[in-house]
Amino acid sequence: MKNIGIVTGASSGIGKGIALETAKEFDLDEIWLIARRKDKLIELGKKIYQDYGINVVIMALDLIDEKSLQKISKRLERKNPNIKILINSSGFGIMGDSSEINRKMQEDMILLNCKALFSITNICTKYMSRGSGILQIASVAGFCPQPYFAVYSATKAFVLSYSMALSQELKKRGISVSALCPGPVDTEFFDICERDAKMENFIKRIFMKSPDFVVKRAIKGYLKKKTVIVPGITMKLLATIEGLHIKQLSSILAYKIYKKFN
Repeated sequence: MKNIGIVTGASSGIGKGIALETAKEFDLDEIWLIARRKDKLIELGKKIYQDYGINVVIMALDLIDEKSLQKISKRLERKNPNIKILINSSGFGIMGDSSEINRKMQEDMILLNCKALFSITNICTKYMSRGSGILQIASVAGFCPQPYFAVYSATKAFVLSYSMALSQELKKRGISVSALCPGPVDTEFFDICERDAKMENFIKRIFMKSPDFVVKRAIKGYLKKKTVIVPGITMKLLATIEGLHIKQLSSILAYKIYKKFN
């Protein structure tokens, strides 16, 4: 049985960086790279194979489409691998007044950031064993409602809450779940969502971190089996103010109460 890693959103940004770091740090027979842009995936796949000798499976898919999720499920059924690590990095954000932003774009954001992430996680957990793990890309935006980032911050609140609860559920199987909650990261994400030059400059000057900084702390936190990973002192302080520790304690308490009566 092959030990594999699966990375969604692997064509750029944090997803690309984590795919490379995963190939470097984990003993894998194969890594599956999933995103829409096939050319970017092929380029990344060649680098992974050349640098680390790991076989690469390219899956150019739009995860908003249910047929794409079915293709992943069917391939897993055929291959029956042991998924050593699943990294859900697909997602996007739109900044602005939610009542004025195109409704279809916001619906697609919910489908990709929430539904697709849940579906892939749900599909993959049955192929995991003790020692396997899941790394979900959330955001510090998930800790509190953010006007003009309303739908995006709501989707990341879902990812954070779902991941923290799932972490408790999968403990009995020896499977870890971590939610990475970075602040602004210097990737093409901001090329897509940001339109205010003054705001962009302020964010870059005060908060923004490099993808390499975030990726290295993501893998370090994952290997330590941290449920929530917040890179950077400023973002850690912000997360604490917004009630991270209360959320973690609530999740553990809810799990223990459920187990007591079931």
